[in-house]
Amino acid sequence: MEQSDLDQNKTIFCDIDGVLFRFESDFAISMNHARPLPGSAERTMHWHKKGYRIILVTGRPEAFRERTQKQLQRLGFIYDQLVMGCGSGPRHLINDVESYSEQKAYAHNVIRNKGLASLATGEWGSSL
Repeated sequence: MEQSDLDQNKTIFCDIDGVLFRFESDFAISMNHARPLPGSAERTMHWHKKGYRIILVTGRPEAFRERTQKQLQRLGFIYDQLVMGCGSGPRHLINDVESYSEQKAYAHNVIRNKGLASLATGEWGSSL
């Protein structure tokens, strides 16, 4: 299987506030004046062009889905699915593998409001 085929099967789960948009402690500001972090929309476009499935997650309540979708569209974000209401506590990704010698799930923590520019590339055998 070629590397481009492998990229086609990759999925990225990405938080919105603090990663794609500037996190605001006042929820009303986040909902009414979303500010994209530098390079974040371009990074989602890069993932999309590589064929990655992009799933955005957020602690925003389900009642704000339509407004969040409009913000993402207006600001140029590409994604495949939006998962609302995840809360702000720790998040864990649990995934199966065929053997313990392979790794198929990764976690990348970025400093709040530094955006995807602070995400290291070239780690874990691939570049995000």
